[in-house]
Amino acid sequence: MFKHYWESMLENTAPFMLAWEAYVLFMLCFFVSIVFRLNRIENKINKVISEMSDMISYILEERE
Repeated sequence: MFKHYWESMLENTAPFMLAWEAYVLFMLCFFVSIVFRLNRIENKINKVISEMSDMISYILEERE
């Protein structure tokens, strides 16, 4: 398998292969950034939910 890979790298298709590898690398970076952004959003939502539940429990305690 790697034999064919290196043969294609050394033939006339080298610029195409390099462009394909760059495309794959950039898509990988793009999806990793999406995962990090979703993680940040999820953490913010969890923080808001936690603060809201604390506020609701405080309000309910004040009513009693």
